[in-house]
Amino acid sequence: MILFGTGGVRGIMRKGEFDENLVMTVSQAVATWMHEEGLNGVVIAYDTRKNSDVFAKLAAKTFADSGIDAFIFEEPVPTPLLSFAVREMNAGVGVVITASHNPPEYNGYKVYTSDGVQAVPRYTEKIASMMGKSCHTGRIGTVNPVPKEIEKKYIEGLIELVGGYVDSPKKIVYSPLQGTGARFVPMVLRRLGFEVFCVENQMGFDPNFSKVSSLNPEYDEAFDDVKKLCRKENVRFGIATDPDCDRVGLVVDGRKLTGNQVGVLLTQLLRHRAPRGSCLIKTIVTTDMVVPMCEKMGLRVFETPTGFKYIGHLIENELRELNLDYFFAFEESCGYLTGHLVRDKDGVLGSALIAALCSKHDPLELLKSLYETYGYHGEKLVSIPFESVIHASKKYEELKLHPPQKLAGYPVINVRDYENDPKMPSETLLIELNGVKIYVRPSGTEPKLKIYIKVVGSSEKEIESRLCSIERVVRQI
Repeated sequence: MILFGTGGVRGIMRKGEFDENLVMTVSQAVATWMHEEGLNGVVIAYDTRKNSDVFAKLAAKTFADSGIDAFIFEEPVPTPLLSFAVREMNAGVGVVITASHNPPEYNGYKVYTSDGVQAVPRYTEKIASMMGKSCHTGRIGTVNPVPKEIEKKYIEGLIELVGGYVDSPKKIVYSPLQGTGARFVPMVLRRLGFEVFCVENQMGFDPNFSKVSSLNPEYDEAFDDVKKLCRKENVRFGIATDPDCDRVGLVVDGRKLTGNQVGVLLTQLLRHRAPRGSCLIKTIVTTDMVVPMCEKMGLRVFETPTGFKYIGHLIENELRELNLDYFFAFEESCGYLTGHLVRDKDGVLGSALIAALCSKHDPLELLKSLYETYGYHGEKLVSIPFESVIHASKKYEELKLHPPQKLAGYPVINVRDYENDPKMPSETLLIELNGVKIYVRPSGTEPKLKIYIKVVGSSEKEIESRLCSIERVVRQI
């Protein structure tokens, strides 16, 4: 089990790992921390996984028994709605029971601070230190449903935020991959004028996700049924959101675009209305192609460690101190955000932005034009599985101690350990070659090493060749 990794606490649902006892223990620790910080009010959401509703109700009871008032959604909702609710209701903390795109046997527990941002390490470390402690306030808190108007305000806010970017609404195919986006995404897209074709066999909730090849919209196989429906209905554009609906992927004419490519396209959509001096935010492993795009228009680019919580934290803290605003934030793993409704990646908002993009441009033609202007940027994620999280971390530590001197015939020109970076310490190692960046980090959600490759070239053929040669070598690391 991973305790407060990139995506919160995650583990397989079995006794002694992610079970009822763990949910009570973590909830008690959060409640104890809240009392120490003088906070009250927790909003709790959950996804469509097995036991998610049970764990959410157990968490609510644990908070109430600890003297904290709890508000719980009455049905599965997208994770970004939890972020919105925390902000809108002025709650002290938010909790969502989800394992996002992990396999069905997993579940998870994510904590959000009062600004709607997933708790960064400085908070989760304090919470972890409270494990096993209890607090006695002499008060029993209440358990109440989240008011219905919260969902309505969220939807209305999204429509207002994206509506001005919609030009000529098109047909679009959608799948929630049997997750929480089923009720929200089609509603928002139709309100924006789009004709939505839903993958009906993937619209219903199923904790076994039996109708889905993959739960992760980063992967092409997640779009098998989306592509079939696109062909049947003669629709060019198809999107899919992961089970907790904080990520969204896009296919155009049967071609799956990467999260980086969609981020580049949305940067182009949004940058023309961005006030001069505002900024774009991305994680360090996300494409660098947006840097020259923003520089051309006098827009700044900020980077954070991997994990959208760092983006939200940057918006709420450093940018406020600098009196700066952002116009767009994204990460390579299909997470997108704009505006001030939420402080986490948002698959409902991302779906609306992608639909707006498709209403104005041919995404493939626009991408080709941007490559010709700013150079061909290629990125690839390589995941190396291990027996356990401990094995993956051990391999990472070995690599830090003995980094390679040469890769794929190219000399290594720089090695950077982000754990030693005072501005954004991160468990990430950067290995640079000439025109190539390789980032290595242990996964925060699974027993894997994640290796991110970035290359720049003069043609699509060149970057594909370089990515393939580098991938072959890094798989041997």
